[in-house]
Amino acid sequence: MDLSGHLRTPSQTSFSSLSNSPKLHFLIPILPILTIFGPGFQSISTFTFLWFILSIFYIRNTSKWWLLLIYYILNSVGFMFAYLNMLGSVGLKGYPGIIFSIGLLVNLIMFISLILDKISQHMFNVVGWARILTFPFVWTGLWTIFLYTWAMGDMTNYAFSLLGIDEIMQFASFAGLSGINFILTWGGPVGCDVLTNWLLINTKNSLNVQNGGSLIIDQDLEDHSTDTILSINNIRRRRHFFKFSIPSIFTSLFVYLIVLFIVISYGSIRLSTGYLPFYQQTINDFVPSSLITMGCVIRQNSSINSDYIETTRELAANGSKLVLWSEGSGNITDTTQLNDLFTSLTNISQTYNTYIGVAYIDLRPEQPHYNKLAVISPSGDIIIDYTKSHLVPFLESKVFNRGVNVLQTNITKELGVIGAAICFDYDFPSLIKQASSKNVNLMLDASNTWGKIFHQFSFDFQYIFKKK
Repeated sequence: MDLSGHLRTPSQTSFSSLSNSPKLHFLIPILPILTIFGPGFQSISTFTFLWFILSIFYIRNTSKWWLLLIYYILNSVGFMFAYLNMLGSVGLKGYPGIIFSIGLLVNLIMFISLILDKISQHMFNVVGWARILTFPFVWTGLWTIFLYTWAMGDMTNYAFSLLGIDEIMQFASFAGLSGINFILTWGGPVGCDVLTNWLLINTKNSLNVQNGGSLIIDQDLEDHSTDTILSINNIRRRRHFFKFSIPSIFTSLFVYLIVLFIVISYGSIRLSTGYLPFYQQTINDFVPSSLITMGCVIRQNSSINSDYIETTRELAANGSKLVLWSEGSGNITDTTQLNDLFTSLTNISQTYNTYIGVAYIDLRPEQPHYNKLAVISPSGDIIIDYTKSHLVPFLESKVFNRGVNVLQTNITKELGVIGAAICFDYDFPSLIKQASSKNVNLMLDASNTWGKIFHQFSFDFQYIFKKK
C-alpha cells in the first residue's frame, strides 16, 4: 500500500522511492565540492545556486539522521578548503583547524535552516507557500543576526557569491545584504521542487511503460507533487482567464522568476539609466571640475618610516592631492618617533597642498597598542584620528586594542565629506553604513596588501549599500 492508501503491485514504485534510492547518496561527495567553489575565495555563482538546490533536495529526502551529521561535517571540510589560505598567508600556526572550526560554526546556520525546512515539509500544506519560504526566511534571519553579532562580520557570507552579477547586487541598495541572501536562498527550494517534479514525471513515464499506464500512479504523483503545477485537485484551478488556468500559472518557479525579473530590472535601471541627463555627455560636462590626482604608499616589509615619507613627498610633488598609506605602513615605538613622523608629513601637506592619510602601528610600550589611520589636511591639521575598531580574530585581537565603532568624518573643500576606516572594518555594516547617514562623498580605506580576492568584493558591496 502506498502513501495514498492505494494497493500497488510489486512492480509499481511509490513516491517514497526518491528517499530510498541509493543514488541519492551520490550527492554527498558532490556537495562539499560545490561548497569549495560556492561561497569561498574561488566563488562560482552557479555552483552556489546548485549547492542550495541539491542540499535541500538531499536533506528533504534523507530519512537517516546520522547522514545529516555526515553532510554537516563534509560541508565544513569544504568550507575549510574554500577559505584555507585566509589565515595561512599570514603565518598563523594551526590555521587549517581554525578555519575548520569557523566552518562548523558558519555551517550551523545552514544546518539549522535545512532541518527546519525538512520539518516544514510535514507541518505545512504540500502546495503551501509557507513550505517554500521556510528555508529562505530562516537562513536570512539567522545570517542577519550573525552579521551583527559575530567577530567575522559579513566575511564568509554566501551572498558575496553573486558579486559578479552587478544587476542583482544593486538590490542591496534597497534591501541590504539580507535582501541578496533571500533572493539567493529562495532559489533553493524552488529549484528543489523543479528537480523533484522532473524525477516524479520520469518515474511516471517509466512506470507507464512497464505497466501500460496507471491512474493510481497518476494520482500518487499529483498528490505528492511539491508544486502546484502538478496538483489539479482544487476545483478553483479549473477557472480560466485568457486561456490560462489562473492559480496554476502561479507556481513557485513562476513567481520566483517574476521577482528575479523585477530585481534585475531594478539593478539595470540603476546601472544604465540612473544618471541625468539621459543622453551621452562629454567628460568635461559630466565632470565639470578638474580631476583629482591621488597616490598610494604600499607597505614593504623591508622599508622604514623614512622610506614612506620620501615616497609621500615624491607623490605630492608630482601633483597628488591625496596620498594614502596602506595599513600598518608606519611603525611607532616611542613618542619622539611619532612626533617626527607627523612633523615630516605635516610639512609635506602644507608645502604641496595635499591631504595625507597615514596608517601606522602604535607600539609605544607605555600604552596599549593600536592600529591607526590619521588624515592630515593641507593646512597641517589632523582632521581624522581613527583607531581600527574591528580587529581580525586570532591575528590582531591578541596584539591591539580596538577603537570605538564610530565612523569619523570631516568636511573638506576639495573632496567633500571624507571618512576613513581600516581594512577589516569594511566587513561590518554597523560601522560602514554610517557613511550613508553622514553623507560621505569619499571613504578612505587603508588596507593590508591583500589581492582583489574577497576584500575587494566586500568593499564593492559596501559601496552599493552606502549609496542607498
